[in-house]
Amino acid sequence: MDLAADATGFLASFWIYALGAGFVTLSALIPPIPSTTVFVALGGLAGLDGGPQAGFLVLAMLVGAVAGDLATYGLMRLFGQTRLGSTRGPRRQRAVDSGTRRLRQRPYMFMLTSRFIPLGRLSANMAATIAGYPLRAFLVFSLVSGGIWSLYSVGIGILTRFWPGVSTQLAVVVAIAFSIVLGWLVGKVSTWLLDRKNSKELPAVVLPDA
Repeated sequence: MDLAADATGFLASFWIYALGAGFVTLSALIPPIPSTTVFVALGGLAGLDGGPQAGFLVLAMLVGAVAGDLATYGLMRLFGQTRLGSTRGPRRQRAVDSGTRRLRQRPYMFMLTSRFIPLGRLSANMAATIAGYPLRAFLVFSLVSGGIWSLYSVGIGILTRFWPGVSTQLAVVVAIAFSIVLGWLVGKVSTWLLDRKNSKELPAVVLPDA
C-alpha cells in the first residue's frame, strides 16, 4: 500500500530517523513527550512503499534513548537534583524516592522495566545518579533497557499492521492504543513485583546541589 505522496519522501528520508532520535532524547528530560507513541506509529508504517525501515527505526530509538539517559545522568552529576527541578511537586519527589529505593533493592529489574512506569525513565536515571552508579554500569543498563524498549515500540506497530481487514490508518491507531494499555500493565506488574517484598519505604533521598 502506498503512503500519501506528500509524506512519502520524508518518511523514507534520513530525517525521520534523526528527528525521531531527537524526540526520544528530549523525552528523557521532558517525560510528557510521547516518544513511545511516535515510534509505535512509525512502526505501523514500516515496510510500506515509501515508508521507514524497521531496523533503522529501532536503531534511531535506541540512539535517542541512550543519548537522553546520558544527558540526564550528566546533568544530575553536574547540577544536582534540586537545580534540575526534580523536587518541584510531591508526585515527582515521590517518584524519585521510590525509584531510588527500588533501584537499590532490585537494580536489574527496575532499570529494565522503568520505561513502562509513568515518570519511570526520568526517575530511574536520577535514582542511578543518587545511588552512585558508575557511568559504565549505567551505560550498560541504558543500552539493554533501551534496546528492549525500542524493539517493543516498533514491534507493536509492525505486528498490528498485519491484522486482516484493517487499514493502515486504523492499524496505527490500534497499535498506539495497544502499546499504551500494554505499557500500563507492564508498569503495574513490575511495580508490584518491585514492592511486594519491601513495603517499608526508606527515607526520602535528596541529592544536594552541586
